[in-house]
Amino acid sequence: MTLAYALLASLLAASPAMSAQPAGAICLNPKWDYQAKWLGGNEIVAHQTFGRDQRPIKISTTCIGLERANYIHLSSDFHCIAQGDRVIATVIGDQRRSCRVTHVEPYSAPAP
Repeated sequence: MTLAYALLASLLAASPAMSAQPAGAICLNPKWDYQAKWLGGNEIVAHQTFGRDQRPIKISTTCIGLERANYIHLSSDFHCIAQGDRVIATVIGDQRRSCRVTHVEPYSAPAP
């Protein structure tokens, strides 16, 4: 029985480390308020509008025609947006288009 308690204690101690993000990583959780805009081509830039970390991220997608999208919606299978998550672009008067995230990286605006 003591071995079972030791195993359980080690699993509980390791859980936060396994779910923790690398230092400096940006997590955009689409379950909270965020803003997403078309950046160019098949890329969008998004940032959390609620919370402490509101740094923007650049998201590359498989979407075509994002420049016409009135609304861009992100959906994540887990906590943070990552490769393989869904992007839904809506054009008023047209159908919704669903595509996937191919790459996520921090975004820094170009110098003016």
